[in-house]
Amino acid sequence: MREMLGMVMALVLLGLRPANANIGHCEDEKCFSIHANTANFSAASRACKDQGGNLMSVRTEQTSSALSDLLENSNVTGDFWLGLEYVDARCLDSTGGLKGYKWVTGDDTTHYSNWKIADAVCFSRCVSVSKNAQTWNERSCQEILQGYLCEYDTTEYCHPLGTNASYKTPFGFTSDNLNKIPSGSRTTAQPLGTRHLCVSGAWIQGPWGCEVFGGGCEHDCETTLQGHVCICPVGFKIDMNGVTCSQNDDPCARAGCAQECFSSGATFVCACGPGFQLHADGKACEDINECTDTSACLGAHKQCVNTLGSFKCQCAPGFEDNKAGACVDVDECASGPCEHNCEDTIGSYNCSCGEGFRQPKEDMHKCERYCPTFECPADCDVNNNAQCHCPYGFIVEDDTCFDIDECDSGSCDQVCENTPGSYVCSCEEGFRLIDNGICVKDEFEGSGTSDPFDSFTPTSRPPAAKRASLSAGSLLGIMVCTVISILLLVCLVHCVRKKMHHYDVYKGHDEIYDFQQVIIDKTTYLSYPNRYLKRET
Repeated sequence: MREMLGMVMALVLLGLRPANANIGHCEDEKCFSIHANTANFSAASRACKDQGGNLMSVRTEQTSSALSDLLENSNVTGDFWLGLEYVDARCLDSTGGLKGYKWVTGDDTTHYSNWKIADAVCFSRCVSVSKNAQTWNERSCQEILQGYLCEYDTTEYCHPLGTNASYKTPFGFTSDNLNKIPSGSRTTAQPLGTRHLCVSGAWIQGPWGCEVFGGGCEHDCETTLQGHVCICPVGFKIDMNGVTCSQNDDPCARAGCAQECFSSGATFVCACGPGFQLHADGKACEDINECTDTSACLGAHKQCVNTLGSFKCQCAPGFEDNKAGACVDVDECASGPCEHNCEDTIGSYNCSCGEGFRQPKEDMHKCERYCPTFECPADCDVNNNAQCHCPYGFIVEDDTCFDIDECDSGSCDQVCENTPGSYVCSCEEGFRLIDNGICVKDEFEGSGTSDPFDSFTPTSRPPAAKRASLSAGSLLGIMVCTVISILLLVCLVHCVRKKMHHYDVYKGHDEIYDFQQVIIDKTTYLSYPNRYLKRET
């Protein structure tokens, strides 16, 4: 059945394209239709292909008779394209048969011809017919005609269902005069109004698959575990045929109850199912929170969770069900959540750090180096004493960490207090502290506060307080490079003095020397003179 419906679905997709078919006819495994859509030959051929067919070919007397029926029984006028085209660039002497024309299918097989003019053709032409003159008329393929005729191959048919039935085919036309009904066609059988679909030569009764013509339902189709069913809007009920809807006289049909409805004569009352209660409007249902009852979940370390229309009992965080209905403590430390030490507690756990470490506020599971004083031992690699590290805000020297005095870098606007690994900013009386250690004039002086200072402890270090990790060898290298740079500078000055023989140095002047300090570390300073020279006058 699924394969059969799949084939019909393919026909449906083809039938969804605009056809504008006025009338059609089926015989000998072919169906024909006439379309009143203006088009040139190329557009007409493409339209028939989009419908799953081709422009009509008239190869026999029987097909010519079907063509006459189509034209005479329709209410269209004008000229209509057939599927004949001449594409040869040379003249042919042939005046019989198709005269060198070919059908759009690529062949020239025929047992019939009906030329208006029997002369040979010498250039590209196409063929049309009309209701008043059904002879084959040759004309330019670029002309815009009133319509075209299509044909479709179909090998599977259904027999008619009773009399006075109208059949809607997948080729865009509806007819009540078909002896063979092609697969994919639909009809409504009277008197019950049952709907049927022709699939692979057999009729199936609706509702069928919802994806094919909506299952044949008048309103809507729904797929359930039991199959496909038609549903009706509020106030209507499904008819005996299973596909159409009619007015429902039951007052509950128009009551609008959210869940349940009970009627008595012309009156009704709404009700709700278990776990719900009737809303104040008398129609809607709202969930009951069973967890407000403290006896809903009994047992140690159990908690109640409300759900829509019900509730469930589960173990509190830090506990798990022992499969016997009791909640037992979970040993969180078994999964190693802490970087250093873990202590399991009832329903939870605590992390702690070893000596010289502390938990950062950002993640209490981690541990970071910590030095509570201005000087503490460095954390050195046991295999390489030159690789030592210090906590944030300290600098390493040999195997010792020394605090960086951030106050030397002017991190605070007014008052700065250096602390181990950090610093604290505060303001003088009459000022208040804002972000980044800046003090602003307090507009509310004399407000009665007894604290002369506001304080600020940064959550991040200024650039001068970046963590350092320098070994003694690295510091010595920096000092050597600095001394060499100074010597090179002295040599450069000496060379300049020798070449500038027309300059003289004025000694004893107020601007002879101006020393600039170069800081090597916290205790060592070097300096070099910066001489100001004047040109002779």
